[in-house]
Amino acid sequence: MSKSAAILFVHNEVDTIGWWLAHHATIGFSTLIVCDDHSTDGTLTALSNAATLYDIRVQSADTTLSTRLERQTRFHENALAQGHDEFDWMMILAADEYLHFETARSVAEFTANAPGTTIPVNWCLFGSSGRLTPSAFSPVETFIRHGLLSLPDHRVVRHLVQPRSLDTGLPDPFSALDRNAVWDEARILHFAASDRESFFKRDSSATPEQAWKNFDRNDAEYGGANRWLPGSRRIASFLTQASLTDLYWRLKAVMTHADKSTLQKLGLTPDQLSVSSSSRSQPQFRFCTLGATQRLMLDMQTGSLVPVGETDTNFGRYNPLIMALEVSDTDIWNACLFVENPLPGRYLSLAGSPTLLPMVPLHIKIAENTVQSPVSGDDIHIAIPDHALTEIDATISLYSRITSFMVLTAGGHNLAGLLRGIERLPAADASALGCAVAMLPFEEAERLSDAFPGVVPRNVRSARPPQA
Repeated sequence: MSKSAAILFVHNEVDTIGWWLAHHATIGFSTLIVCDDHSTDGTLTALSNAATLYDIRVQSADTTLSTRLERQTRFHENALAQGHDEFDWMMILAADEYLHFETARSVAEFTANAPGTTIPVNWCLFGSSGRLTPSAFSPVETFIRHGLLSLPDHRVVRHLVQPRSLDTGLPDPFSALDRNAVWDEARILHFAASDRESFFKRDSSATPEQAWKNFDRNDAEYGGANRWLPGSRRIASFLTQASLTDLYWRLKAVMTHADKSTLQKLGLTPDQLSVSSSSRSQPQFRFCTLGATQRLMLDMQTGSLVPVGETDTNFGRYNPLIMALEVSDTDIWNACLFVENPLPGRYLSLAGSPTLLPMVPLHIKIAENTVQSPVSGDDIHIAIPDHALTEIDATISLYSRITSFMVLTAGGHNLAGLLRGIERLPAADASALGCAVAMLPFEEAERLSDAFPGVVPRNVRSARPPQA
């Protein structure tokens, strides 16, 4: 069986590294070989957590080499040399480059009938699609517009190579500048622009406005790479929940050891964590099904949400959705959406929610009768039959599904309350912790992320409030 490896040299890409790993595992690379160049944003921590789940071989750049280019070149040379006897095919990529096949279902299928020992794949330069700020969704679904095929930049190539047949030297990305780009069978989705804020934050050009103008190409729309999203999301959900489990244990250690240094980073004092300082009464929840004469359910065969009548219910196929509403005297109620019977998979898929958790955090705007993601800040359209929420009995079984969330938020939707909840929660519950983090105020979620870099995924961090 063919074995393949993608090679990545990376620096400070914590918010997107999970999507890169998930995408390239989904398209069939056997192994991902990643070198972290002394990131300061938690990228190495995210990689280390991911490596407990998949064949991701993580290493750190050689500190004896003074420049990043030298460290990158040395890593690429060593990776290809070390893969000489193990891998049939290898490919060097950057963190903003995603390999995509037009029809092939995997790396193995794409390379099966290769006419030679090297397969060049042209760039396809994607612009910002008008996005100004970072997104919690995959770049594949966030950035869907690219430059025209005739753009000179598209002549840049990445090579799938057979390492045992590789001559001395690294594959040259500029070896095909004299030939027109071709996307008939494959392309490198190059998200060089990303969103405007992230682009300028990287500070990777002496003339940033000129570089932005070159990379922000939005002439044509392309959605062919969406076929990888179900697989990418599934893997990304594992990575998200591994990070949140790590976060639980780190927070547990803070409380166990009364870590004043970390509390200071979180903007908290020991007095704020005392039980007596919390005067909040125990929150009350209402449980509802979505619909009246029909109910919205998860079709376990297709993964889609469908309205189902009482006489049509097949409990082997359909899993009813339940919304737990946290009663509030404000216009916005917190809510958690989950299925009545625990999922065999890792997350509940809801269009517009990036959380990738079995339980989806929501904000319900009572006066406007709208649903919003606390992470993206965008409205979510849920096709509720009859436009009705039907309240049901709050059974012990239903309460058991949100017990961990209730423990984590009993002291309020703030960092002090979260840490008090962590102290009382006896075991890690990634889904409940992710929902609790999503409902923190934006500034507090950012402090949590800064204090624990690499273990607070962007897809559970609350949205930045709109500027006045």
